[in-house]
Amino acid sequence: MITTTISDFRKSIKGYIDRVIATNEPVVINRGVQGAVLVSLDEYNALARTASVLNSQVGADTLKAAQEQNFIEVDIDAL
Repeated sequence: MITTTISDFRKSIKGYIDRVIATNEPVVINRGVQGAVLVSLDEYNALARTASVLNSQVGADTLKAAQEQNFIEVDIDAL
């Protein structure tokens, strides 16, 4: 993850955008104690789809079923 200040981001905005698009690596832009994150459109769309699926009951049920099939419970006290 790339981190920069708002001042440096302003100076090199085209370079940062080009890099995010090319590498899909987000840029954290610090602005005092707060900040923002620049992500590629592809990454944003993937995050939005994931949030949509997780926020739906069908998506939550599907995820829970998948987790139950892929996880094995282990009693660590018995080891």
